[in-house]
Amino acid sequence: KRAGQVYLNTWHGVPLKLMGFDMPDGGLESRNVVRNFLNADYLLSANPYMTETMYRGAYRLQGIFRGAVIEEGQPRTDRQAETVLDPGPVRRLLSGRGIDLGDRSVVLYAPTWRGERFGTPNVNASQLLTTVREIQKSLDPATHVVLLKVHQVIYEAVRARVGDDCDFLVPNNIPTNLVLGVSDLLVTDYSSIFFDFLSTGRPVIHYVPDLDDYRSGRGLYLTEDELAGPVCATVHDLVEQVSAKLVEPLPAKASAAAAEVYDPKDDGSVCARVVDLVFGGADESRYAVRRDFTSDRQTLLVYLGSMKSQGITTSALNLLRHLDYDRFDVTVFFPMSRLRDRVRNMRLVDPRARAVVRVPVFNGTRRRVREETDNLMKRGLPEQLDARHTAFWRDEWQRVFGHAQFDHLLDFSGYGCYTPFLYSVAETGQRSIWLHNDMYADMQRETVGEKHLEDRLTAVFSTYRHFDHLVSVSPELERVNRAGLAAYASPERFTHAINTMDGERVQQMAGHGHGGSAAGPHTEPFDTGNVAAAVGALLEHFTPHQVIREARSRQRLADLDTGSDSVVFVSVGRLSPEKNHARLIKAFARVHEEHPHVRLVVLGGGKLEESLEALIVELGLESHVVLAGQVDNPYAIMARSDCFVLSSDYEGQPMVILEARTLGLPIVTTAFSSVGDSVPADAGMVVPQTVKGVASGMRAFLGGRVPSSFLDYHGYNEAAIEQFYAAISGGGGPSQAVQQDVDHAR
Repeated sequence: KRAGQVYLNTWHGVPLKLMGFDMPDGGLESRNVVRNFLNADYLLSANPYMTETMYRGAYRLQGIFRGAVIEEGQPRTDRQAETVLDPGPVRRLLSGRGIDLGDRSVVLYAPTWRGERFGTPNVNASQLLTTVREIQKSLDPATHVVLLKVHQVIYEAVRARVGDDCDFLVPNNIPTNLVLGVSDLLVTDYSSIFFDFLSTGRPVIHYVPDLDDYRSGRGLYLTEDELAGPVCATVHDLVEQVSAKLVEPLPAKASAAAAEVYDPKDDGSVCARVVDLVFGGADESRYAVRRDFTSDRQTLLVYLGSMKSQGITTSALNLLRHLDYDRFDVTVFFPMSRLRDRVRNMRLVDPRARAVVRVPVFNGTRRRVREETDNLMKRGLPEQLDARHTAFWRDEWQRVFGHAQFDHLLDFSGYGCYTPFLYSVAETGQRSIWLHNDMYADMQRETVGEKHLEDRLTAVFSTYRHFDHLVSVSPELERVNRAGLAAYASPERFTHAINTMDGERVQQMAGHGHGGSAAGPHTEPFDTGNVAAAVGALLEHFTPHQVIREARSRQRLADLDTGSDSVVFVSVGRLSPEKNHARLIKAFARVHEEHPHVRLVVLGGGKLEESLEALIVELGLESHVVLAGQVDNPYAIMARSDCFVLSSDYEGQPMVILEARTLGLPIVTTAFSSVGDSVPADAGMVVPQTVKGVASGMRAFLGGRVPSSFLDYHGYNEAAIEQFYAAISGGGGPSQAVQQDVDHAR
């Protein structure tokens, strides 16, 4: 929407089918609708039910919509009202298009489309034609005619099926409301045009042979008792109801009562009132205009990152599960993707959060976009923002979030430039960016001889001056980042908040039941000697996809030569230089020479996989070490292992260590700077960052000298979420040790 423009969104009907976030995958499927609504100055609504059900509820505009809802009826019903008063012109229009009504009464059959996606609907032409013929066969063709008005997305397919014999198929380019105006009876299913038709006072019949499937799939807002007419599941029942309704004196009582609720203002003058308000600048107090979309809760906007499976995504999803939604109105955003891994993570976003899915398109000319992309990836932001930057990124804010404003703006990812650039022009809100690691060390990190993060992170660092809070994920990491990034931000802006974790989910996915219980909700025996019977038992409680995904996650373990006396070390982390898996494998080789029964499983994928595989072959460990890659459920494999081992050069807050502790695994880890925040003395052993050091830790475990302790994740999360609230509000401040360093620097 350009500066100076007024955007009126007319929508297209009162909702009967579930809409927006109420649908399965609603956040992903509603991305363009939400963006349009947030850009609108005015939204039209037929009635209070529509305002509450759709705008406030289904599309979650309460709290962030800054426009107005005009509750003055549906403009499209004006022509319907005119036609009811004078049906002659529309009857002649239909006759001119090959549909001769004469003076016969009209029964209109107008079902909605079927299928999973609007762009690829199911074409049930045969079923539609059969229904029309059965109804017509029950009526006197001299006095009644049955017309078929199909949804526009399947019209051409139905037209091709009918061929030349189509004197009952209403052409696609004749407006539906004109046809409703000449109809004496409407037969429909879940279409919103049933609400339009109510204002005529004429009878409605709902023909829904697939009601149970539809209600359990797409879903409906109204029950059968709340519909304004009889509900039929078979053609036989439908034919009987049509015959009965056609002899019922008009107006139909059920339709008239429902019209008072759903069509109170569809009186033929809706357009005049809307024009008076939007174009004429009329006093809003004369009309039903709703601007009460504010919220008592603080509004929180959180960028979650790319949504690929990694520690940051896991931490972001965990955070969303622990926020206080009575205190915060939460909006999250992330880029659209069709990649299976990312879509799966998108579906794990807490349903209480409002999702805005960003389609990666910029406003502006190609040249201007190239210029700003270069700034994003290489040059960064200048200390003083110029007019070109501000205009470009305010347009982008408008495109994605419309008029919405937020009290808190969070970049939880911390590694991309897009969100820091976008936040730099936000008109309101405290800005916070997460530092998940030793960021300066990450900038210098080499992968296959290339510092692939150097340009990007240098650009990110240039945006720190525009953030109020730079949030590291542990106290020690706060100290490291404050020292390493001193050139980019003043010391008082650095703070910390440890990441939350989902201990219940870790326990459940590990197979320990709900909430760490030893048994889940069902404990049933199955035939361990018959794989078909065992899988059959599983399929009584889980979908085939869930069973296959779980089996795939564990499949690589079969590559290990394991016996009854085997001891399995497990490590989790992407195959990148700072994780130093080469050191881990070399240390394991030394231990394996002395203890041939030990095995090593590494979970995670990355660019170094090929070189690490070569190292395993070189050391002759093919049957004893497996790089399992990215798996859907690492916790099941971790739970079957004996000891967790990490060989990193540096880490932020290693969530995998906390997850391993949740499963009760002993920990052997190298001494990176923030290790003390995750591994207390009773939870494991910290060793030097050398091959010899890692090997000594593994030997210590085999000798029974590495302690373990279960993590109290409930108490841990209580502390973590309080640190989060303090960090984004500026009330937490630095840790005591860090504060002493700040005072010394001053």
